[in-house]
Amino acid sequence: MMVNYRIKKGIFYFLTAWPALSSLIGFAFPSEGYNNSRFTIYLILLLGILIIPFFILTFRTAMPEQGQNEIKKVIVHGLFLDLVFVFSFLIGFSIPLMESHSKYNMALIMIPLLMVLTLIILKRFQLNDDDHEIEQQSLEIQENKSSMNPKGKPIIEFNGKRYSFTSKSLIIFAIGTPLLSYLTYFFFDLEFNFWLHEIVVKQTVYLLNLFFHMGVKAVYSPIGRYHWYFDIPGRPNIYFETFCTGIQAINTFVGIIVFIPHSLDEKNNRDIIWRKTKALVVSSAIFYIVNIFRMVLQLYLYYIGYAWEDIHVSISAASSFIAAIIVLMLHKWIPEFILSIIYAGILIYRKYRPTS
Repeated sequence: MMVNYRIKKGIFYFLTAWPALSSLIGFAFPSEGYNNSRFTIYLILLLGILIIPFFILTFRTAMPEQGQNEIKKVIVHGLFLDLVFVFSFLIGFSIPLMESHSKYNMALIMIPLLMVLTLIILKRFQLNDDDHEIEQQSLEIQENKSSMNPKGKPIIEFNGKRYSFTSKSLIIFAIGTPLLSYLTYFFFDLEFNFWLHEIVVKQTVYLLNLFFHMGVKAVYSPIGRYHWYFDIPGRPNIYFETFCTGIQAINTFVGIIVFIPHSLDEKNNRDIIWRKTKALVVSSAIFYIVNIFRMVLQLYLYYIGYAWEDIHVSISAASSFIAAIIVLMLHKWIPEFILSIIYAGILIYRKYRPTS
């Protein structure tokens, strides 16, 4: 039993560090000389970082205490991990191709986040059964306590589940959301993170030239507050700033999702970290992709003769409809979001309702 426990712990921490290894392989991957043996070696390493997690998870589920019918779980979680590892590889691969002075900071920011994501996926897979058993026992105790509801708190029933929240968690939600959103935007507006500017600008330029053959260029200038601009043939240059990355929309929902209150009924919280993580990843990806195509549309219309002032604000405002889709997604994956707001309204009404 002790041997299995140590093996599980070793697997757990080994896979958690896998994004760092993937990024290092990507960083060393040859961008030139595709016909030499060096390319073949790194290609094998790349395939290895994708295949090895499946073998490790398969080995883990082959242990006697895991039981049967784990193939689907291995495939699903293995694919999740592979997506993380491919993204880690692309981060490392991109750094030598970048021009920004802050290009190495991309790995300093993104790789730890991807390691945390890997950790959450592994927890979802319940790789560490000993911790999971302890957690289950604690949940059972908390369920018994919460079901009694000794303080007479209001309870909202939704989809067969019971939700109630502490006043403290609601206050933290109201204060923490805008504070975290602002601080995160401020952090990405530092020159330390201008690697994000380069990525967005170059991806936009690539799509513009791919679809419209505009001959637009991404130009880097170390002078001034911001360093990137679009060189569009026959038109004045368009300069790029942090707000153009769409990070402000992502930050808003990061603040919301992180501080969404957890229900006092602990059985509703068993997978809330996974649900929050899934919502964070999907909402961030949607906002990022929509922002790229927003910029492509704006710059194309600008190229064919529209005034920048006429299209910049209007298209930016029109693209904000995506926020409504994210809210619906949040309600599906994290019903605590809307329910906690309703719950706060109930508490306020109870406190200040007129007495007869």
